[in-house]
Amino acid sequence: SAENFTFEPGFRFDVEFGYNIYDWLGVSLQSGVIYNALDQYNLSVATAGTIYGQTFAAGSYQLPADGELLQVPIQIDGILRWPGKTPFKPFIGGGVGAIWQQLDVNNFTLGPSNIQANYCRSAFQFGYNAQIGANYTVAPGVDFYGVFKLLGAFTPRIGNYDFENSYNFALEAGIQSRF
Repeated sequence: SAENFTFEPGFRFDVEFGYNIYDWLGVSLQSGVIYNALDQYNLSVATAGTIYGQTFAAGSYQLPADGELLQVPIQIDGILRWPGKTPFKPFIGGGVGAIWQQLDVNNFTLGPSNIQANYCRSAFQFGYNAQIGANYTVAPGVDFYGVFKLLGAFTPRIGNYDFENSYNFALEAGIQSRF
């Protein structure tokens, strides 16, 4: 009666081009690639029944699975920074845009059987993001930064799977160049 997926930690690569309107306010266009391997296919069964030749009692089941989720956000962001000439500047930001998502489910284990799913679907979704972090200026025009990012989609549909919500969290560190 209900299905969902659990993913393993993955990686994220971002590219962001922006413009500082003021020292404390910036806007940017953000894109990148996010990859997470599929860990489990979670199944909740309301009444006893047979699925793929296996008999199950009512309850919840966590089935090992193989596959991946690939996400490519294309979003417009606003960023608020701590004003002033200090080298350490905390910031907070957020934005909206599209997210292209592709879900691949190669197989999952159901009892003693390895079921070949061969499921691959993709879709564009409306998405949003939020971020909080800090920059540290090491030279004029060069900053080190650390940030916690959230990427989400409201009620995404990928193929024949309707998800309640989709969230992806990331801790990111890097070098930022300003000119």
